[in-house]
Amino acid sequence: MTTIIKMHHGKRASLGLGLAMAGAFVLGLSPVKADEGYPKKPIEIIVPFAAGASTDLGMRVMATALENRWKVPVRVINKPGGNTVPAVNEVMNSAPEGYTILADGPPQSSMLETAVKTLPFKIYDRTFMAIAAYTPMKFIVHIDSPFKTLQDAADAAKKDPSSFTWTSLGGAGAQDMLNRQFFKALNIDITKTRALQLKGGSEAVTMTAGGHVNLGVGSYSAIAAPLQAKKLRVLAVASSERWPNLPDTPTAKEAGFPSIEVLYWIGFSGPKGLPADIVAKWDLAVKEITSDPAIKDSLLKVGLLTSYSNAADMEARVRKEQAETNALWAQ
Repeated sequence: MTTIIKMHHGKRASLGLGLAMAGAFVLGLSPVKADEGYPKKPIEIIVPFAAGASTDLGMRVMATALENRWKVPVRVINKPGGNTVPAVNEVMNSAPEGYTILADGPPQSSMLETAVKTLPFKIYDRTFMAIAAYTPMKFIVHIDSPFKTLQDAADAAKKDPSSFTWTSLGGAGAQDMLNRQFFKALNIDITKTRALQLKGGSEAVTMTAGGHVNLGVGSYSAIAAPLQAKKLRVLAVASSERWPNLPDTPTAKEAGFPSIEVLYWIGFSGPKGLPADIVAKWDLAVKEITSDPAIKDSLLKVGLLTSYSNAADMEARVRKEQAETNALWAQ
């Protein structure tokens, strides 16, 4: 959390101002001081996806918690389409006052330059604020699939790559990232396999539940209903720990694939030049909210686990994921 240095009169004020400005530059944030009464008016959180997706559901939980904390409306505004570019562009071009915030995540940041070759902005022309939660992607198959384990799927893919089908959203995203990690672990040329091109995560889960593809991928919020209806089976969870709602399902590492991990995280960012003290207020709020047992429970119900990271760690994660994305899509 950024330490805010209060101003006093006289020499101490001059020293305090210098320290505050120096700290802001070290963090890569604007030294401009925001109104101490922030927030004073409604805040809009721009979600680049349709209502009902993991990011949307998580942000609605967080928005309610922030409203209760700050006593101002915090509205979730859905602006899907265009590979998240229109929504991200809107936030980046907004006034750096902390009232228009991006619901950030891999598709909007680390994976975006791979998905969209020409962008009207630079990925790092934003102010990273904090990560709040994540959901690991999961390998799924139709309930009657012959694959009982992820190793079964791997054996089938190695035996006949040309007939092995998998769900793809046709670009850089968590779905395709997980599948690319899978085929890389098997040393299989992904172009020799058969990608089923789909429009969204929900369609990918539907096609898998219908038995139209060998191997699917989905987040818990997307697979919960067909899983409960016994139309799907989860082969493995792409995280270092088992998913709380699937205690008997192994992680990819436990299934024999230690290099596979895709965590779809959600967090907050704002336009370039967002004042350091506004970032500090968001950092503290996210840190405290995500440690609240009631919020943890609410997020888990929509398929998310709390996972606080500050602005510096958030940017470091984006850079690491971007490098991995570039390497996987270069194959």
